[in-house]
Formats: sequence, structure tokens, C-alpha cells
Amino acid sequence: MVHIYTGEGKGKTTAAFGLAMRANGQGLKVVILQFFKTKGLACGEVISAKKLKNIRIVKCNECHPMFGGRKTKKAVEAMVKKAEKAILGGKYNMVILDEVINAMTQGFIKKERLIRLLKITAKEKELVLTGRGDISGIEAAADYITIMIDKKHPFGQRIRARKGIEY
Repeated sequence: MVHIYTGEGKGKTTAAFGLAMRANGQGLKVVILQFFKTKGLACGEVISAKKLKNIRIVKCNECHPMFGGRKTKKAVEAMVKKAEKAILGGKYNMVILDEVINAMTQGFIKKERLIRLLKITAKEKELVLTGRGDISGIEAAADYITIMIDKKHPFGQRIRARKGIEY
């Protein structure tokens, strides 16, 4: 089935990692492809997941242009090819495409290409998409859609991100 975690609130990646942890606990194999999250970024979810044998994490080797990425389009294309291989291969039960909605919304991947990924996903495989942005063109293909909303957040009070809580 296809899961989408989206919205302006925090927790999209954390929810996807929670699903990965649940799958791992039941013996399923998971690959998490993180678009726009480079190797130097060490979030708590990644640190924990790397300790588990059935979860593999693949990070994009280029960050978003907003943070200095210069070859983002090429890096996203490479990640999409890895996603296709993971989706079509028999190695993983769950494929998580973290921040792929951002990549689509911001023009790094065409909506039609993402829809193709959704269509080629085998029925016995879980595909999880996360990110902010317009999902109107892909929501019909989803089985689950969760929209995260910030009703109240410490960032509004200028409180910095806290280790172990926000990252």
C-alpha cells in the first residue's frame, strides 16, 4: 500500500521511521531513501535505525540548493533510480522516500515520474512518501494520507531545535 505523510507540521520523517521500526520488529526489510538529507546530517531517527539489521538508509549526496546544493537535480535523479530499483527488486518489503514530495513540488522530479513509481509498486510492498507540498496529483494513488499540522510549536517563540526532540 502507499502511505503519504505530508503537511506543514513536524513529524513526517519521524512517522515514516516509526513505521520502519514497526516493520523491522516484525522481520520486514526496509530501505529509506532520504532526498535532500546529506550524509553529515545525523538525526536521532537515523542514528537509531542504523543499529537495526533490517533497515538500510540511503542519503542523497547533495543538499537542497537553499542550503548550498549545486548538483541537486542530478542527485535527485540518482535517488529516483535507486528508488525504482528498490521498488522493483525483491529485497525490501518497505520503501520509504523521505522528502520526495518536496522534490516533486519544487520541480526536481516530475509528478508523472512519481506517479509511475506509485503504479509500479507491487501490491505486497509498502511505499511511504514524506514531504511538504501539493499532493493533489498523487493522492488518488495513496491508501493512507496523514497531514501534519502545527497548531502550536516552540519555533514560534524563537526556541531553537533541541537534540533528541526536533532532530
